[in-house]
Amino acid sequence: MPRLLTATAVAAALTLMLAAQLYAQDVPDRWMPEPPKPPKVPIPIRELPVRPPIGVPVELKGYIYAVVVDPVDPARMPGRTEYYFSTVDGQFYRLELGSAKLYLCSHFTDYVGTGKAVIVKGYLRSALVLPYTRGYGGYILFATEVRDPAYPRCR
Repeated sequence: MPRLLTATAVAAALTLMLAAQLYAQDVPDRWMPEPPKPPKVPIPIRELPVRPPIGVPVELKGYIYAVVVDPVDPARMPGRTEYYFSTVDGQFYRLELGSAKLYLCSHFTDYVGTGKAVIVKGYLRSALVLPYTRGYGGYILFATEVRDPAYPRCR
């Protein structure tokens, strides 16, 4: 009988401890105030920047032409010039020579507007997505290499 009494007392104690723990979890904490909640600020959604399309690599044969854009006093100094490229089959592109390597038999000006053919390696981009095209529709030819067809055996 003492064992039964001990087992009953232990079971009652465990039940009371379990009930006390469950009760303590539900009781709000009265001694600590709730911390202030941060204000909810809407996060702005950033749109991805519009990237111009990747250029299409090309190698074209044709002729270089120049157009004076900002004429300054021609007796003093020529104005800014834009270059255009006309292919043998009649396509017309604006030509950007920013970082082009020149493999020519004579000076560059000997090829501009004289009808001497050159081969231009580079890539084409649409002129509609570039901000500095000034209304020129079509494509811009970014040259990486301008070569005389006779180079390196120049006559």
